[in-house]
Amino acid sequence: MKEWSLQKRVLFMALAPLTVAVFLLALQQFTNARIQDLEQALHDRGQALATRLASTCEDAVSTHNRKKLAELLQSTLKEKNVLSATVTDMGGSILARAAVDEKDKGPVTDVTRYKFLAPIYRVESSGRATPPVSEPVDLRKQVGWVSVSLSRAALQTEQNRILFQSLFMVALGLVVTVVFALRMARTVTRPVLSLTQAVGKIKNGQLDHRVATLSGGEVGQLEDGINAMAAALQEARDKEKKRSEDALFLEKVRAQVTLESIGDGVITTDAEGRIVYMNPVAEQFTEWKGDAARGKPLSEVFKIFDEDSKHLVEYPIHYCLQEGRIIRHDSHHLLMSHEGGKIEVQDSAAPIRDRDGAILGAVVVFHDVTEIQSMARRMAYLASHDPLTGLLNRREFETRLHQVLESAQAGSREHALLYLDLDQFKIVNDTCGHIAGDELLKQLANHMQKEIRASDVLARLGGDEFGVVLEDCSVDKAKQIADLLRQSVKDFRFLWESRTFEIGVSIGLVPISRDSGGITEVLSAADSACYVAKDHGRNRIHIYQPGDRAMAQRRGEMQWVHRLRQGLENNSFDLYCQAIVPLGEEASPSARFYEILVRVQDEDLVLPAAFIPAAERYHLMPSIDRWVIRTVFSMLEEHQARGGGGEPGSARFAINLSGQSLGDEKFLDFVMQQFAQHHISPASICFEITETAAIANLSRARDFIARFKSMGCHFALDDFGSGLSSFGYLKSLSVDYLKIAGDFIEGMVEDPVDHAMVDAINQIGHVMGLTTIAESVENAPILNSIREMGVDYAQGLGIDTPKPLHQVLQLPEQEWNAIRARAKEMYS
Repeated sequence: MKEWSLQKRVLFMALAPLTVAVFLLALQQFTNARIQDLEQALHDRGQALATRLASTCEDAVSTHNRKKLAELLQSTLKEKNVLSATVTDMGGSILARAAVDEKDKGPVTDVTRYKFLAPIYRVESSGRATPPVSEPVDLRKQVGWVSVSLSRAALQTEQNRILFQSLFMVALGLVVTVVFALRMARTVTRPVLSLTQAVGKIKNGQLDHRVATLSGGEVGQLEDGINAMAAALQEARDKEKKRSEDALFLEKVRAQVTLESIGDGVITTDAEGRIVYMNPVAEQFTEWKGDAARGKPLSEVFKIFDEDSKHLVEYPIHYCLQEGRIIRHDSHHLLMSHEGGKIEVQDSAAPIRDRDGAILGAVVVFHDVTEIQSMARRMAYLASHDPLTGLLNRREFETRLHQVLESAQAGSREHALLYLDLDQFKIVNDTCGHIAGDELLKQLANHMQKEIRASDVLARLGGDEFGVVLEDCSVDKAKQIADLLRQSVKDFRFLWESRTFEIGVSIGLVPISRDSGGITEVLSAADSACYVAKDHGRNRIHIYQPGDRAMAQRRGEMQWVHRLRQGLENNSFDLYCQAIVPLGEEASPSARFYEILVRVQDEDLVLPAAFIPAAERYHLMPSIDRWVIRTVFSMLEEHQARGGGGEPGSARFAINLSGQSLGDEKFLDFVMQQFAQHHISPASICFEITETAAIANLSRARDFIARFKSMGCHFALDDFGSGLSSFGYLKSLSVDYLKIAGDFIEGMVEDPVDHAMVDAINQIGHVMGLTTIAESVENAPILNSIREMGVDYAQGLGIDTPKPLHQVLQLPEQEWNAIRARAKEMYS
């Protein structure tokens, strides 16, 4: 049984009592059956004796032979267990009686005996004939009774013996069952108890405890498993202990190395505020060696001064040691070293606690912020000053102007604002470079500072623009100061690499009074007045006056700026295009060529001439050019997706680029991104750059042209001849088309000079391998003249009127052929 499984043991323990119970029940049934059999046997014997005696007593009763009856009864007493025998007649009178015990004369009432009765019959003969067989006749007649009493003592003895045997068997079975159950239960509970004790010991950390492997089956497996688990846990604990010790050592080394490597100074103290440890940076900052500082009070080594008062202050380490508070100083202190040096530090301190929260000491961490504070002071200075000239910047200037406006609105004080824009400054930048331009601004700022009053505010507002706030200054006085500044700038000579430059300044003057409005209105008026001064010939002063026509024109431009910005936000521009028609018969009829034209949607479509000057002055052209490129590329991509693109290069669209876009460093990347985003053929795009824009941004124009020509794009030099530039620029610009300025084209029929200019430009263009295009072809004489000259393409209202781009993209091929045919008819 030792090798039995736990399931078998439990099953056996459950079945064993049931088996014993069944056995005891069967034993009880057997005992009851034996007792009943004994009683039935005694009953059957007594009845048989009574019946037999009644048979033998028939004659003696019939003859009333009492003696014979007595003999018969005495012979019956010799039978086993017979106590008495009695013969009575039908009247109940005793005819004979015999008993083992002579005293037993009375009626039989003892429960220890059984009494059995049997009738005595006498057979009578009949003299009648024998009746038929079908009619039975009873010839017997009862004449008395025989009574036999048997003793139950033997039966009782035998029954008692049987009961005793049964009880003995039951008791023996119970004892055996209890003993067996206890033994079997012990075989189950003893290993479980052993396992429970082992688990408790392992739980309490006695991982070296092992269970005796005395059982088989699942219990044996569990014993082996617990022993294996304890061994594994012990091994894991040993490994973890070793790993923790190694990790703790490594952490200690790492912490030591970290403290010695970081750029912050670290000082630890005990609970009394005496120094325990200093890392190398703390030693460097305080100029104390760790051994010399150990044990000294913190205040003796870490000496700090208040920056404002320059007085020595005690470091509040007691907040950490006594109250357990963390100290953080957002500001900085001056730390005096052991040798008397001072550095600016920012510090913090925190308490060191044990596991129970008791304070063991404190740690002070500090780092050098001398350079940071110097940079902060520098940044604070730069926040209000221009880094190039040292003058106030626009932000600080507007703050001062706001204060002046408030003082004017609060009382009757008068002030003035001067807005200065240098003349001819771009010449210095373009010819000598930005370094020379920066040097000019620095010298000029210092020069102008000497010409204003000490109470006045001079600031650089951006680029070559300056502002002056004249406090408590009348208009006449302000005009005198402005004229002094103008004359001083005009007389100033700038020398750079053996070259001398003379510049001027245009000044807008705005009186400031109670009714001047806000800062935006004042600055806008000053800018407009300066623009008017520049527009009227430069190097002059214009005083702002309400109702000034020049100012009204300026405000009109400002309104255009607002409308253009709103148009960009609301996408309220529209794209038109105009055909550029080939004049030679050899040109392919399918090679369509259009120039993209931008319009502003208003009550009527507004042409570029109305808003381009304002867009250029306020640097909105890069945004407009971006909108045009993004929109054109999207429309062409959709057109090609519908199958209307034809072969690559079969239709070409010229997009104008402003000089401001060419000067934008990010514009080239923007165009590259648009080509990557919209899957259109680069051969279908031609970029138009004006002659003046290309010359002003010559380096960027070269890079831009080279990059996109390598992709397959085409380039046209627009409005050539209007700037009267040298033909030498054409050698450095790798363009494909040369568009002759419309001013020459319009007057070439009547003016021989214009005719000669057009002819010269056309010939030079052909010599350089360029395709020439005549703009502003308004009538048949002009068309005939340029065709005779050999100009390659023509464009103008006389050939084609501008149409919405979306309509042109949907035009069938016949429409293009009709345009070419109309141009041919004009020539003929």
